[in-house]
Amino acid sequence: MTRQRLFYRVGQLASLVLVASWWWWGLREMNYVSFSRIPLPQFGQVVPHTTKGIVVYITPQDARFDTLLIRICIGAGIVTAIFAVVSGELSKMLNPPKPPLPPEL
Repeated sequence: MTRQRLFYRVGQLASLVLVASWWWWGLREMNYVSFSRIPLPQFGQVVPHTTKGIVVYITPQDARFDTLLIRICIGAGIVTAIFAVVSGELSKMLNPPKPPLPPEL
């Protein structure tokens, strides 16, 4: 496997991690809408969190996991961008091959 192909595959894997973590974080944000809008210390929901324009209360573990997902998204995005440049895929995307000229009549 060539070095360029290895960089391409690592970039693909990083983009897959980016999409999966972003999707998971979005599902969690949609799920938070049904959470309590007042603190419930008996269930551990004491951390205020704004989602979809409303303030709900989540557990500290949920807040830590959301922070982890956001950091994974940022890291995977950076790795995807770096490896897209290094593998040469970015230049292929920005400079596509020109179509052949039509035949002259």
